[in-house]
Amino acid sequence: MILSALFSIGVFILVLFVLVIAHEWGHFYMARKFGVRVYEFGFGFPPKIAKIFHKNGTDYTANWIPLGGFVRLKGEDGSDSSDNDSFAHKKTWQRLVILLAGVVMNFALGYVIFLGLFMTGVDMPAGFQDPDAIVSNKRLVVGGVMKGSPAERAGIKVGDEISKVESDEFPSSDRVKNIVSNSGGKTVALEVVRQKEKKSLTVIPGEIQPGVTGIGVNMVDVASVRYPFTSAIVKAGTETKDVSLLIFKTLGTIVSKLVQSGELQEGVSGPVGIAVVTGKVAASGFGPLLQLMAMLSINLGVLNVLPIPSLDGGRALFVIFEKVIGKKMRGEIEQYAHLIGFALLMLLVVAVTYRDIALLLK
Repeated sequence: MILSALFSIGVFILVLFVLVIAHEWGHFYMARKFGVRVYEFGFGFPPKIAKIFHKNGTDYTANWIPLGGFVRLKGEDGSDSSDNDSFAHKKTWQRLVILLAGVVMNFALGYVIFLGLFMTGVDMPAGFQDPDAIVSNKRLVVGGVMKGSPAERAGIKVGDEISKVESDEFPSSDRVKNIVSNSGGKTVALEVVRQKEKKSLTVIPGEIQPGVTGIGVNMVDVASVRYPFTSAIVKAGTETKDVSLLIFKTLGTIVSKLVQSGELQEGVSGPVGIAVVTGKVAASGFGPLLQLMAMLSINLGVLNVLPIPSLDGGRALFVIFEKVIGKKMRGEIEQYAHLIGFALLMLLVVAVTYRDIALLLK
């Protein structure tokens, strides 16, 4: 249990580190490109743990709250607007590019990961039909196990590949269901592959629903699907778009329920919940972990583009508003707005984290 938790935490921190580096490097690169001085590149949020090193006028620091990162730019608070190396001195379009560069990097990272997966092979339903697809390695994977079911008692776990049932090798889900339903309640021999190791198991089917004999598993026929380079470019773009739209739609549903009932939608997870999921996905293999990383990267991009104070979208909104009204806003107003926005986001993170921990302890 402890080793599993440490594994989940370690993988989650590594994934988060990659996503934060990509996001903040976008801000950092474009700021330097436009001649803005970068005082600090921070990993995590303050308070500060230590300065890691100093290079080209920038402090690279480690901070205590491991939920993101930041770059601290000269003039981002509206000061030093007469200095050429100040963010406040730059043109409106340059400031917008700097602010939104992190979002662009998260979408780009998600796209690149999907591109790599589509070129090398990604798991999809075995019945998937696409004339450009190159299909291989068909197998039967356990996608879910009912609590208290014969499968759970037999030791079958999510992610197991059923390689043999009785004398049938590489069976389909329909074939397994047929053998189980006709077993007459007698023992059924299974062979599963778990983390590249074969295990022989026996399970006694039972009534999992009124009049239904089974072992209590959700089985998925999957295959490895890859594409030629030109097709993979298009597929990766389509997948990035579809995931982005799904996240926007899900966020809309979450906000709607939060406003209407004051309750968080079931299934919303904070850092603890995501860490648990990340650990489970990582245990299934490197490919699934990369898929999750791509989706988390796009999710981070979508969240940051929202027009909420303290997020990149909120900061960009202030820049656009200044351009529309034709004058600079008071720096204190913007700072207070971002401070309040950050505090509300942290409050939401704490609430979701509390619920995640409560669910784990049940």
